[in-house]
Amino acid sequence: LELQSTVHHSAVCLFFNEEAAQLLPLAIRGRLGHGRHFTYKSVSGEQAITLVCEGVDGSLASHEHPYSASGPWLQVYLPQDFANSLLKHLETLKQVSLPYTSHWPEQGLTITILPEQ
Repeated sequence: LELQSTVHHSAVCLFFNEEAAQLLPLAIRGRLGHGRHFTYKSVSGEQAITLVCEGVDGSLASHEHPYSASGPWLQVYLPQDFANSLLKHLETLKQVSLPYTSHWPEQGLTITILPEQ
C-alpha cells in the first residue's frame, strides 16, 4: 500500500463524454442531494473523479479545498447552493451542439462535454 500526498487545486477543467455528462444531474440530485458522493471511474481503471458534498465522511475535498487530488483520484466539492445552480444549468443542456463548455470562474470550474467517439 503506497500512501500518496493530497494536492489541492484552485481550479479544474473536467471533460465528460455525452453519456457521462447525462449522469451529472442524477448524481447531483440523487446522490449529493442526499448527502452522498458519486464517483466516475475511467474505463482504463486509472483515474477517478468523485463529486462530494458537505457531510461526506473521509473526503479530501472541502469548502476550504474544493478540488483535491491524491494520485489519480480527484475529489470535487460542490456546496449545496452551487450544486443547485449547476443542476439547473445542466438541465437546460438537452439539445446543445457538442463539444460544449461551461465556465464558472468564481468557483474555478470548467466542464466540457464531448461527443461520443
